[in-house]
Amino acid sequence: MEGVAVLLIVLIVARGGGWLARWLWHSASVGEILAGVALAAVAMIAAGSVPLLDGMAESSAVLIAGEVGIFFLLLAAGVEMQPQELTDHSREAFAVALGGMVLPLGLGFALAWAFLPESPERGVQALVVGIGLSITAIPVTAKALMDLGLLHQPLGEIVISAAVFDDVFGLVLLAIATSVIATGEVPDAASFGLLAIKVVLFFAATVVFGVLVGPRLWPWVAARTLPGAMIGALLLTGLAFGLLAHGLGMHFALGPFVAGLFFEKKTAGDKAYLRTKDILDRITLSALGPLFFASIGLRLDVTAMTTVPFFLSVLLFTAFAGKLIGAGLPAYWVGLAPREAGAVGIAMGGRGAVELIVASIAERAGVFDGPARDDPIVGSLFSCLVMTAIVTTLLTPLVLRWILAPR
Repeated sequence: MEGVAVLLIVLIVARGGGWLARWLWHSASVGEILAGVALAAVAMIAAGSVPLLDGMAESSAVLIAGEVGIFFLLLAAGVEMQPQELTDHSREAFAVALGGMVLPLGLGFALAWAFLPESPERGVQALVVGIGLSITAIPVTAKALMDLGLLHQPLGEIVISAAVFDDVFGLVLLAIATSVIATGEVPDAASFGLLAIKVVLFFAATVVFGVLVGPRLWPWVAARTLPGAMIGALLLTGLAFGLLAHGLGMHFALGPFVAGLFFEKKTAGDKAYLRTKDILDRITLSALGPLFFASIGLRLDVTAMTTVPFFLSVLLFTAFAGKLIGAGLPAYWVGLAPREAGAVGIAMGGRGAVELIVASIAERAGVFDGPARDDPIVGSLFSCLVMTAIVTTLLTPLVLRWILAPR
């Protein structure tokens, strides 16, 4: 029963932090992370006097809830996006996504490579930093664009479509990184080619499902009178895709994301789609999401601000500059005005939940362990990535409102 009590405490604190963040017009996930940080601070202060709080971050119940939270968060993200969003303004969005991914990825990798000590894990750690900087948080950006009335304007559609591309690219790169972790070495040309074939096979199999099986499966399930048939079928599909991804040497998290992506309103039907999405959102946003984000906060080491302040400052600057230039310039080249192009670069800068998921997956896979784990930068790398996600999530809506405010 101790695990249940720990989950209850973490969930109550996380929900309170999320509510406070929304009241202050910020993302709920940021409040939930900060709630986890506060809970970790309380546990440190009360060390030994409250046994239930000791070792809370390493509690098996919290770790399992975090894993399940990753599954549901990515499944919900896939359901929210829909494949047709990838086709609106696809030429402009792909150019913005490519620049907004390649430049931050390269800058993040180069920055980490320059600062990290020599070790067998150095390349993978640098790749994870690059992937973290290449991510864009769709919910954060969408909320800011919605508040400004630009979500369904060309600027908003380009940003959202580009963010979808970036997240798909990021998850594929993360799959490659976790494969490198599993083998313990950077693949040579032949191994990399085999890994590329596995990635192609995964997407080929899921596209076949989305085009041939899904349009027949979802209406058939929707016609069943069995309670919860649709949400059950969607969960089974996400688990099956996750096992397929894992079997092909990629991270399971890619599976639920793609499964949600191919759960479409036009094939499932408006009523079944909205009902299933509502159930999924309620489970994710009310319990599993807050538990995941709070677990991130519990493991955050805020001493990184004093241990490696220069590295953290350069990382934050690189995170903003990489997206501003990498996504802003292509937006200008495809025809947007300078002010709007700058807004695209700023809007693509918020990392939010997806970077937190990337950092969490990397940490659980042991990326930040190894012979060099006692190095200050390696030891603080996870916390630096989490802080980057939090800071960019907080500042992106504020800067976006400023740059697009009527002059």
